[in-house]
Amino acid sequence: MISHLDHFVLTTRDMQGCVDFYSDVLGMLVVRFGAGRTALRFGQQKINIHEYGREIEPKAHLPVPGSLDLCFIVHGTIAELLAHLNAHDVKIEEGPVRRTGASGEIESVYLRDPDLNLIELSVYLNG
Repeated sequence: MISHLDHFVLTTRDMQGCVDFYSDVLGMLVVRFGAGRTALRFGQQKINIHEYGREIEPKAHLPVPGSLDLCFIVHGTIAELLAHLNAHDVKIEEGPVRRTGASGEIESVYLRDPDLNLIELSVYLNG
């Protein structure tokens, strides 16, 4: 029945800090749409951003900053990823470590975004 994920909503306390992190550090494209709405696009998916206390209806039952635990697959090697994060002065919370992704074994590093959401950045091993 389900084909793929189209978008999800991230709730932030600091719209500009959130946009800067996901666009500058993670390379997502900033998209403006509707009546002043903001999203971040990557691949064929996007993240709609809601500002805490000013969420768009309908919304999650308890939308709060810092409650997400997300894993993104990145292009390149883990060494390239580490160099990129180092160049942006991003603190790595854990890793690299091996984990199991949706399609096989991955090597991951964990970090926090400005709202303290846990972000896992991963590279598939064996292609």
